[in-house]
Amino acid sequence: MRLSLYIAIRYFFSKRKKGGFNAISIISFISILGYAVGAAALLIVLSVFNGFEGLFVKMYSNFDADLRITPAYGKVINMDSFPSNLLKDIPSINGTAWIWEENALLRYNGKQTIGTIRAVDDRYQSINPLDSNLLKGLLILKEGDTSYAWVGQGLTYQLGIDPDDPFNYLGIYLPKKGKIDMLNPESAFAHGIIFPLAIFGVQEEVDNKYVIVPLKFTQTLLEDSAHASALEIKLAQGYSATIEKQNIAKVLGQTYKVTTRFELRESFFKVMQSEKTISYVILVFILLIAAFNTIGSLYMMVIEKKNDLFVYASLGLRPNQAAFTFGFQSILISLSGGLIGLLLGSFICLGQQKYNWVTLQNSDAIGAAGYPVILKWEDIMIVFFTLLAMGILTSIIPALKAAHFISQRK
Repeated sequence: MRLSLYIAIRYFFSKRKKGGFNAISIISFISILGYAVGAAALLIVLSVFNGFEGLFVKMYSNFDADLRITPAYGKVINMDSFPSNLLKDIPSINGTAWIWEENALLRYNGKQTIGTIRAVDDRYQSINPLDSNLLKGLLILKEGDTSYAWVGQGLTYQLGIDPDDPFNYLGIYLPKKGKIDMLNPESAFAHGIIFPLAIFGVQEEVDNKYVIVPLKFTQTLLEDSAHASALEIKLAQGYSATIEKQNIAKVLGQTYKVTTRFELRESFFKVMQSEKTISYVILVFILLIAAFNTIGSLYMMVIEKKNDLFVYASLGLRPNQAAFTFGFQSILISLSGGLIGLLLGSFICLGQQKYNWVTLQNSDAIGAAGYPVILKWEDIMIVFFTLLAMGILTSIIPALKAAHFISQRK
């Protein structure tokens, strides 16, 4: 093994006669360059996906709490019978807020659409601060006896809502529980009006759906002050949502269900991960082009070094040692190109993080001046082992050819 590695290193760093280049050295250089470019591109793409995922997590973190407690059966929680005292002894909980979500018909200035009302209590703003997501107006939900609404950007466009217009109010129609009077269909809805004081922008899925109002406003409309849809929990810094979810679930028992922010938006984050995986696979196929060049250059090198192999065989070189020689040669080519690519990709990613070389359109709307990039060690290791696997894969045919030459000689 050591002899094979020594010979492979000598071949890798050996100079051509008279300082020239032949076809084999040129193809080997192209292979190294292909690995370098492919590795850099692969690392950059994975880091960009990490950046966008981190950006969306940050955007959602202002709207969705770290954890949410919902009833295991049914749609509402009785706030009076909920065991809040059990949560007080959990040190990871930094704050809680009751919310009530309900689909509603929304009307404004002759236009109407379907949306979701998120009714929140007075502690909501400390759990999910939307200050950085405010696009227009004031983040005030209640002032004295007057209630206000915050409307998502998408719903604002659909209804033509203007917070500066003091003469138009947002009409909210919530379905009532109980029997419906078919002669008077409007009696099936609880109707209220509220002034839209603020417009917020989080993400398209949220902006096209949600209106935030005070919990008391909704409870008054529905004539139900004892229930809510869920209890949102903000965790103290340094605590893992996944671990604390399990701890809280054990305390509450099977009556309640605890979900993390990622589980609430599971489909969205699954799509993000799927796109990242697909991009990785596509770029790996591009790297295979460089791998095919390596197979060709190594195969021709085996033929070129045929006489050397015969001499080594006379000195006792075994077929498996000859195979390992060109196996190590292939790995050296892939890893040398890969390391160059990893250094180049890391430099570009770190430079983008610091200097925002590539900017984004409408950067103010998403809170990022340039393409978001997050360089992770696990991605560097994924690229490294991908290149190592390709180096091993591309060495098989040349290695078998070299072993065949030795076997013939013996």
